[in-house]
Amino acid sequence: MTTEVLIKPNYHHGSLREALISAAILRLQADGVAKLSLRGLAADVGVSPTAVYRHFEDKLALLAAIACDGFSGLTRNMQKYLGTEPTDAMTALQRIGMGYIDYAIHHPAHYRLMFGQRMVERQRFPDLCQTSVTSFFMLRNNMQRGLDEKLFKPLPVELLTTTAWSLVHGLSMLSIDGLVMYPSDENLDLLAQTVTRLLADGLLLPEHQHSSMSTSS
Repeated sequence: MTTEVLIKPNYHHGSLREALISAAILRLQADGVAKLSLRGLAADVGVSPTAVYRHFEDKLALLAAIACDGFSGLTRNMQKYLGTEPTDAMTALQRIGMGYIDYAIHHPAHYRLMFGQRMVERQRFPDLCQTSVTSFFMLRNNMQRGLDEKLFKPLPVELLTTTAWSLVHGLSMLSIDGLVMYPSDENLDLLAQTVTRLLADGLLLPEHQHSSMSTSS
């Protein structure tokens, strides 16, 4: 059954694109990708279908815009958790991982779309490609830094990056699907911190593992 979603047309002139994206996110949360339509969004925000097509040539273009917004938000959240204080690559890995998981849990519609099969044509959208690469390379560059600092085991950087990404993505999806339960955001942060710390401990060279179980602030 389709869930009723009410959107008031309270956008200002020139902000229809943002209003459509906001309405689409609500539709995705309520009904999923399959039931999302540009005509339905036009009705949600109170404009003609023609006005919608001036901003998005088709449904995939709209989904790409939402995914692009998601990758930008993911990068900002990882940067927020990382902070500005200097730290070593292991601590940075923990913080980046926590920021990743936190974003995914609190933006499930965005996150599912960002990594869903609907985005297989992402090469058609340069902005989406760029924002996704920027997000990925934040993690990859930190893994390379750990190798350069001789903290991490001397394995190919792509393998280390894939390992770290697999862990945070897996925990994110398990949490979004309700398979990992936590009573509060504080407990989620602790779980994310512990999981990423265990990951970092496994990546460290033996001579650095004695200090890896300290909790970063």
